[in-house]
Amino acid sequence: MNNEVNRGGAVPPIWGHYSESEPDFATCLLYLDCGDDPSRSLALLEHWYDEACRLLLPFVQPAGAPEPWLSLSAYEQHPDGRARRRRPQRWADGLTEGLYQLSAHWADVDPAAVASELELYVFRFAHHRHLKLQVSVGFEGRPGRLAQVLPALVELTRRVGDVANPSYGEIVINAGTVAPSTILDSVLSRPVEESAQFSRSYLRGYEWVTLCPEELLVRLGGVSALRETGVFAEVVPLTYGGALLRATQSPVDYRGDRVRAVFRALAPVLPSGQPHDLSADLPAQDLSRIVFADAAYPYGALDLGPALPAKAGVGSAPAPAPAMAPQNWGGFGPAGSAAPVRRDF
Repeated sequence: MNNEVNRGGAVPPIWGHYSESEPDFATCLLYLDCGDDPSRSLALLEHWYDEACRLLLPFVQPAGAPEPWLSLSAYEQHPDGRARRRRPQRWADGLTEGLYQLSAHWADVDPAAVASELELYVFRFAHHRHLKLQVSVGFEGRPGRLAQVLPALVELTRRVGDVANPSYGEIVINAGTVAPSTILDSVLSRPVEESAQFSRSYLRGYEWVTLCPEELLVRLGGVSALRETGVFAEVVPLTYGGALLRATQSPVDYRGDRVRAVFRALAPVLPSGQPHDLSADLPAQDLSRIVFADAAYPYGALDLGPALPAKAGVGSAPAPAPAMAPQNWGGFGPAGSAAPVRRDF
């Protein structure tokens, strides 16, 4: 899109602190390891933005409705490590070689809109080589509407995965994130830089929807082998050799034995180590999506981590969306649809 207007200053968080009445929300995270190649990474970020707007903006701006409030905010990092705040007029204006963080946030939407808020957020980390691309969709005052957006969110993950060759990706429903770390990183006490550096050697996590890179998919036997396990409701091959893995058709069903089955199927490429219960330190994290067993020994009963208190609707409870402030950190559509066309960046 080319008609963005900055209508505000700092991007406010989409959700406040946790309570049992918090609204539904969904988060899609993609990780790229081409941040040190501006010619490729900046083109991919523009493509990601365009696809996200094409697929998700209709949920916050129905046909004929007034434009929602939009805020754009950016930080660039100087060679001496200092961060400088910028307020770009358009998304493309924030795509500079010094990009550190960039955010677009739509709010104050029409009451008839399906979703209440949409945020796109980019964070460059781990010596600028790695990029986190985050999409968050909120449903304040709109109970029961999350399911309407999920097909488009899965399709966005597939489309961007086809052209960007991510090192990892996941869709998280009604649960906090600790990005650029993953929940698995946190419970294994893996430093984020180490996790990112070896993201094509060890899978950084597993979720309702997981994006697995080619290097790890090969070690798992490929698309056919994963389909034959019967663990996944959907295994979608991606153009660069990876795959999108959907554990269940609906996130409502991703719990208990379904989580254990995904863990067993992916254990050969998961990092080893015994997870630790961090529920006291990370109260907004739903650790029932994590098997509390060493992936080197994926046998036995396989206990899950503690769950969040139940809430109405899909999933558990939210955490604040990432604030735009400097930080220091080292299918959708019918089956049989046309195969994706590879686009080079």
